[in-house]
Amino acid sequence: MLLCIETATKNCSIALWDGQQMVATRAERGDRFIHGERLHVLIKELLEEHSFSFNALTGICVGKGPGSYTGLRIGVSTAKGLCFASGIPLYSVPTLGCFDFSNCTTPFVITVLDARRDEVYAQVWRLGKGGLTPDGAVEAVIITDYSWKHLQNEQVTVVGEGVEKMGQFMTQIPKNWQLQANSDPDAKYMGQHLYVLPVAEDVAYFEPYYLKDFVAEKSKKKFF
Repeated sequence: MLLCIETATKNCSIALWDGQQMVATRAERGDRFIHGERLHVLIKELLEEHSFSFNALTGICVGKGPGSYTGLRIGVSTAKGLCFASGIPLYSVPTLGCFDFSNCTTPFVITVLDARRDEVYAQVWRLGKGGLTPDGAVEAVIITDYSWKHLQNEQVTVVGEGVEKMGQFMTQIPKNWQLQANSDPDAKYMGQHLYVLPVAEDVAYFEPYYLKDFVAEKSKKKFF
């Protein structure tokens, strides 16, 4: 049984997967990052609620990013610590592939997460007979009217919190694009990547896929 962890956004989520069957899931979303306070508690509660011991786990799968630096660090460090302590393998899947794609029927799908300022983290997917497959690399895209220009005449579904930023920085969104803003990456959607387990990561050296360098911002708090 796999414990799946996805913490790249303000949605802190976990799920238990037994083969291709999701056994249980839990998620909490707040206005701030609660992952450091709640992730271990959620794992403990979920295992106890379904009468599983930690020894029942055969591995841990974590969303590797890109996304929030804080969220990724907490999720990956938790997964690494649990794997190191128990000797079970660590797997990772791309965060931009951990969305609910059940309502996506267009030939192309773009998953987008807020990357601060006028940027989003984005992955283009192509829908074929075998399901969705990546169409190009994950990118940090500056949002303009020319973003994804090669797809502007295609039927496209755009999924994720980055949709709101598109509304801010694009003067006109193509009429043939469908927008699904209220969608977070979630551990309960990781199963679509687990039909064949990815190669196990090196627990000691695995790091999140940040994509961009961290840029500190001035605190808005007044200390004096």
